Amino acid sequence: MSARREPRGGGAGHTVIGLGTVLEGVLEMEHSLRIEGVVKGERVASTSLVVSSQGELEAGLIEVGEAVISGRVTGKLRARVRVYLSAGAVFHGSVETPQLVVEEGAVFVPSSSPGKKG
Repeated sequence: MSARREPRGGGAGHTVIGLGTVLEGVLEMEHSLRIEGVVKGERVASTSLVVSSQGELEAGLIEVGEAVISGRVTGKLRARVRVYLSAGAVFHGSVETPQLVVEEGAVFVPSSSPGKKG
């Protein structure tokens, strides 16, 4: 049994991108976002993000308060609080967060930044 918690939303509401739904574009919201379908875009921003085991997210920039990922995510993820990669999650990209939790069975493939000088 996992001690994983769903992120707390801002209390204002939540948006669910349901299984079988494909959405392309820029998503910005002041509440929680749950992805069970497919989302592709330049930018995704929300207070909290949940990507279910069936969900897929591909974005140039993902900005959230916190994220729980069980599905597939590709992009640059910035989280103010934490990122939790559940068993079965597949993440390709970069993560900027004060707390990163990678559960056994999750796949994290970090991207490199060619030309970036330290």
